[in-house]
Amino acid sequence: MLEKPNDWAKEIKKIDFSSETQQRRYDYWTAFQDRAFQNAEFFREFKRRKPSTDHWMNYSIGSSECYISVAQIRNRDELNVALYIPNNEQLYQSLESHKGEIDGEAGIPLSWYELKGRKASKIVTARTAEFENHGEWNEQFDWLADTMLKMKRAFKKYI
Repeated sequence: MLEKPNDWAKEIKKIDFSSETQQRRYDYWTAFQDRAFQNAEFFREFKRRKPSTDHWMNYSIGSSECYISVAQIRNRDELNVALYIPNNEQLYQSLESHKGEIDGEAGIPLSWYELKGRKASKIVTARTAEFENHGEWNEQFDWLADTMLKMKRAFKKYI
C-alpha cells in the first residue's frame, strides 16, 4: 500500500523557527534561490547557499576580501544588494579610485560608503519592495539576481 505524502515535514520546519519573521525570511530566501538558480548565468557565477532566517544572505565573488550581500529591509520596504568589504579600508579605497569605471560598467546607481573605523565599508544599490505581496516576488528575485550579476562583473577585475 502506497502512502500519500503529508505536510508533516513542512509543519516541522515552521515549528523550528523562533518567530514568524524568521519563517517569512526563510521562505523568501528559499523562493529567491529557487528562482535565481534557474538562470544559467547566475548558476555559473554563484553557489547555492542554505536559506537564511536572517534579513540578509551573503554570496562569495571569488575573493576572501569581500562578498555580495543581499538584504530584505522590511521596516523600510527595501531590497538591497551590497559589495561588503570587511576590515579592509585599503581595498575600499582602491575600488573607489576606479569609481567612475565601476559605476559605468555596473550600469546601476551605486552608493559608496567608506565606514572609517567601523567593521566594514560597502557599496550599495537598493529598490523598494512589498515583501508581503507574493505576486511581486518573481520581479524582486529577478532584480536581485540581475543586480548581483552586474555588481560581480563590474567589481571582479578590480578585486
